[in-house]
Amino acid sequence: MTHRSGPEHGLLVLARELAALRARTGLSLDALARRTTASRSSWHRYLNGTLLPPRALVQELCALADEPPGRLLALWDLAAEPGGPPPPPPPPSEPGPRPSRPVRDRARPRLRRPVLTTVLAGGLALAAVLAAVSLPRDSASDSRPEPLRPGCMGAECAGRSSQPQACAIAGSGTRTVAERRPERGPSMDIRYSPFCEASWARIWFGRVGDRVEISAPGQGTRWTEIKDRFDAEGYLSTPMVGGGPEGLRACLILGDTAERHCLTS
Repeated sequence: MTHRSGPEHGLLVLARELAALRARTGLSLDALARRTTASRSSWHRYLNGTLLPPRALVQELCALADEPPGRLLALWDLAAEPGGPPPPPPPPSEPGPRPSRPVRDRARPRLRRPVLTTVLAGGLALAAVLAAVSLPRDSASDSRPEPLRPGCMGAECAGRSSQPQACAIAGSGTRTVAERRPERGPSMDIRYSPFCEASWARIWFGRVGDRVEISAPGQGTRWTEIKDRFDAEGYLSTPMVGGGPEGLRACLILGDTAERHCLTS
C-alpha cells in the first residue's frame, strides 16, 4: 500500500477542508471572489488542490464560514512546509535471478534506509499534525482573521440574500428589532445588520404555503414562501431591504387561511 505524506498530501487535505468550508457558506465561486481578495480562477485552483492559497485567504474563508481558523492554519503550515520527504520507494519488482555481483546486494540496504526513515518520519509528522488539529484548541493561539468587507451596503443589498453577503456572520452586530412568537403556529422576526446597513424578515415553525414579507419606505416588498418540508425545518429568510432598523414592516401570511400578522420596527 502506498502512503502519501508531506506537503503534497497536505495540500490535498487542505483543499478538501477549504472546499467543505466553501460549501458551508453557500457561496458560488463568483460570489466567493467578490467577498474575498482572490479571483474566481484562483479559487478554482485552491479548491482543486493545484495551488497553495495565501495564508490570509484561508483566514478570510474561515471568517465567512464562522470557523475558528486554528485547524485550517495548521493544515496550511503543513502544506507550505519547504522540501518535504521524498515519495516512498516503488514496490519490489518480480522475483528474478540474483545479481552476479554480491556487493550490490550489500549496498542496497544502506541506500534505502535513509529514504525509508525519512518517509516514515514524514508520515508520522503528518499524522501528528492531523491529530493535533482535531483536538480542542486554545482560541487565544488562533490568529485573528483579517477584517472582512460586507458584500453590499444599504440600498445595494436590496433583493439579495443576507448569508452570502456576510450580513449575518458572527460579530457583525446583527440583531432582532421586532418579533412575534405565539404559543402555537409560526414565529417571525425582523433582523437588522449594521455591518451591511440592511434588514430582512425570517419565519420558522411554519407550514408549506406560509409566507413572510418585508418592506421599507421607498422600496418594494421582498418576500419568501415555505415551499416544502425542508424549508419548514429551520429559519427561512426573505431577501434584504436596504436600511433599518426603524421604519420596517414585516407580515406573516398563513397559507391555509390567508390570515395576516404584521410587525413594525
